[in-house]
Amino acid sequence: MIDTRRNILEKNYEAMHRHGFQGVRPDKVISELGITKGAFYHYFPGKLELGYAVVDEIIGPRYTGLWQQLEHYQGHPVEGIVWCLEYIRSGMNEQSCALGCPLNNLINEMAPLDEGFRIRLQGIMETMHSAIARALQRAADKGLLNRTLDAKNYAYFVLAAMEGCFSVGKSMQRRTAFDAALDELIGTLRGLKQG
Repeated sequence: MIDTRRNILEKNYEAMHRHGFQGVRPDKVISELGITKGAFYHYFPGKLELGYAVVDEIIGPRYTGLWQQLEHYQGHPVEGIVWCLEYIRSGMNEQSCALGCPLNNLINEMAPLDEGFRIRLQGIMETMHSAIARALQRAADKGLLNRTLDAKNYAYFVLAAMEGCFSVGKSMQRRTAFDAALDELIGTLRGLKQG
């Protein structure tokens, strides 16, 4: 059975990644899916509600779900963070690198313009930040990192550096630039380990 609502969300997520939210044309996606406007409006009253649903049901779970796995990582917490970064890298190709990070793209485009987007995107970032900070704090508490490390502040650095890797790859239009930046972030993280 075809899940029309999910198909609408996935297709619009892809369009948002390519063109930004403001560049999305739901009528074009409706045409590509071969559904009626009535079917579209049955699920989404308008473009804004569609955008919120893409964030709530696709972007949010993909990002937060990955980073929340740190809670169950059995090895060194820093290696858990590295595992998440390598997982992100494994899903990258030249095209996705050229398009940039879907989350970061939306933050830059829509957070300054719409409070509904801003709150949703902030929530995703806060969940990711908390997961990274807790992992770093667990490592520090076990004596695996310098105890003076401020886990919350360093977690902000990890997020900023990760999104910076995406921005470098996107601006240079080269996967090798993304990889080089990410390798340096991973090296910096591993440099925190003690013992």
